[in-house]
Amino acid sequence: MDNNNKDKGRVVAQRIHTFMWFSPPPWSAKNKNVLITGASAGIGAELAKNFAIQGSSLALLARNKDALMEVAKECRNLGSPSVEVFKCDMTNNSQIKEAICSALKIFGGRLDVIVLNAGRSQGCYFEEIKDVESIDYMLRLNINGVINAIHYSLPSIPKSLNSRIVIISSVAGLIPVPYRTIYCATKHALVGFANALRLELCDTYGGTDDGAPVVQLINFPEVKGTSLNNTRIEFGADIPPMQFKITPSMMSVQEACKQLMKQIENASREWGQPTIIKIIRFIYGFMPNFFDKIITKKVKSSHYRPE
Repeated sequence: MDNNNKDKGRVVAQRIHTFMWFSPPPWSAKNKNVLITGASAGIGAELAKNFAIQGSSLALLARNKDALMEVAKECRNLGSPSVEVFKCDMTNNSQIKEAICSALKIFGGRLDVIVLNAGRSQGCYFEEIKDVESIDYMLRLNINGVINAIHYSLPSIPKSLNSRIVIISSVAGLIPVPYRTIYCATKHALVGFANALRLELCDTYGGTDDGAPVVQLINFPEVKGTSLNNTRIEFGADIPPMQFKITPSMMSVQEACKQLMKQIENASREWGQPTIIKIIRFIYGFMPNFFDKIITKKVKSSHYRPE
C-alpha cells in the first residue's frame, strides 16, 4: 500500500514538473510597444505610467499635446525606454492614420498592445439635446475613433496570444443608463464590435501556433480621479450636464489601473463590471420593467446638476 502511494506521488510530481516545464512564462509588458489613446489624463495617463514602470515603449495619443508632454516626461522618469507623443483628434480619421503610421515607423512596425481609451460622456436627457452636431461628434469619437485606430493598427499587431487589444468601455455599454442615451449607444456599439472582432481573430488565427491577439473589453463603472465629470458634452442643452457624486467608496483611477494591468497580464476577456451589474445583466431579460426602475432610481440618486 505504501509503495503504491509512493508510486502515485511520483507520477503526480512528474506531471506537475512537466506542466511547469512546458507552460509559457508569465506575460510581461517589458520591452513591448504600447499605444494608448486619450493618454493625456485620467485612465490613459495612469495606464501609461504603469506600463512605463514595467519597461514598455509608449506611443501616447491625445488632443492636448502639452498635457501629453508632461505625461511623457513622467513615464521616462519611471523607466520607459522610449516615449513618443502624437497630437491627435480621435474624431479625425486622417490624424489617426498619421499618428499610428508615425508610431509604427519609430517602433519598427510593431505594436504589441493597443489601449483604446479616448472618449467623452454625457449628462442630459435625450429631449434636452439641441445640438445635433454634438451627437455626431460623440459617435465619431467614442465609436469611429476606436474602430479606425484598430483598423490602422491591426496589421502591425503580432498574431500572438501575447498581443493585447484593450477596449475601454463602460457599464453603460452593458445596461441602459438614464442621462446617457447617446453615450450608451456608443458603448453598446463597442461591446458588439469587440465581441465580433474576437470571434473573427480567433477564427483566423486561433489554429496557428502563436494564436490570436487577445481582445479585452473593459467595462468600468464611475471612477474617481478622471476628468469625465467636467468634460461631459453639453449637447446645446440649456442646463449643465448631470455629474456623478464622488464618494469615498468609489474606485480611484490609480486602483482601477493597477487592477486593470493585472487583467491585461492575465488576458481577461472582460473585466470591470461590479457584481451588481453582472446580476442585473443576468436577470434583466426576465424582469426588465423592475430593473428599469431600479437603475433609474440608483442613477438619479448618485448624480447632481451643477449650479
